[in-house]
Amino acid sequence: MTCGERWLAHWSDAESDEVMGTEAAGGAAPPKVLLVEADESLTRMLRVSLAASGLDVTQATCGDEALRALERGPTDAVILDPGLPDGLGGTVLRRLRQLGQEGAPIWVVISALDYQETTRRYGPVGDHFLTMPFDPWVLVGLLERLLLERGE
Repeated sequence: MTCGERWLAHWSDAESDEVMGTEAAGGAAPPKVLLVEADESLTRMLRVSLAASGLDVTQATCGDEALRALERGPTDAVILDPGLPDGLGGTVLRRLRQLGQEGAPIWVVISALDYQETTRRYGPVGDHFLTMPFDPWVLVGLLERLLLERGE
């Protein structure tokens, strides 16, 4: 069962239609994931993996696009490589931290740097960090688990 299917099944038992502003049974949209990555081949691989898992993927290739996407509307999860070519990956990470706990998206930082160096350069990266290279299905599994724990 894909994440989207598990998500729909999870909410099919809901007693009201007020679940995240969507219809609970059958009308719920799949979780929205913002993928912020500049590397075209990695982006392609992750988009295929995430979409195959039933997630609704939006892509940003630079920090400016990511910040605009976060302002446009809610997203359930963000996958961020802070080492973006426009130098705004740290700004996106700060924005994710500012969103606070309530209603904030789940975020996973992916980086070619190790955890300590990424933290030194960009500040706290949160609890969910993967060092490149990584298995895309490990990332998908992590997102599925986090979204289900959150009830999305």
